Amino acid sequence: MVVEIREQDKLTNPIFKIIWMVSVFNLLLSGLFLYAGEYVLGEEILSDSVGSSKDINNDVMLTENEVVTIVFKTEEPYSRSELLKIVIVDSKNIERSWEKDFYGSTIGGSRGSERGAKGYFSFTPEVSGMHHIKISNADFQTNVKLVSGMVNPREQPFLLATLFVSFLVMAAGILSLKEGAIKEFIRFRSFSINGILNFCIALYISLVIVHNVVGL
Repeated sequence: MVVEIREQDKLTNPIFKIIWMVSVFNLLLSGLFLYAGEYVLGEEILSDSVGSSKDINNDVMLTENEVVTIVFKTEEPYSRSELLKIVIVDSKNIERSWEKDFYGSTIGGSRGSERGAKGYFSFTPEVSGMHHIKISNADFQTNVKLVSGMVNPREQPFLLATLFVSFLVMAAGILSLKEGAIKEFIRFRSFSINGILNFCIALYISLVIVHNVVGL
């Protein structure tokens, strides 16, 4: 019986560690794409700003069926909001228009504790060629960036579910370990050949999951 239990432990411990590491990698990678997708994906084709007395009127080259994401940023407090108007006229002189609600952001309600607010809006050009873009009706200073080919993780339906499940698995794994087991789990000497192999397997599985969830 003792031999059977030990054999089971040898089988289940690596599996548990791989599952736990997958959940950690899912959180890290999904978080990276959630907050830094504009920097690591796509090609920036326009960077400008709008304000109460300034609109954007620019011509940009866009590619058919390649998603364009407009990234909005501001340092205004959350109490302020605006309804931006976005108009795109393609190379065939066909006009498309949208409205985008955008809010500022603040922590604690004081000006000194503000953090930058960020918003996204995506559209897909129906033809290739020069497009005219106009963004107007801003009430406060808003930085605008157009990124072609960027994947917007916030629009992926399973991203939040993946983050939530991964967090639960990671938290459950940590809570299930006693103090001595935690120290043993994080010791550097545990990075044996098997540990490195488990690390690589977990990273690969997580990359596959995030690749499908984020929509890369």
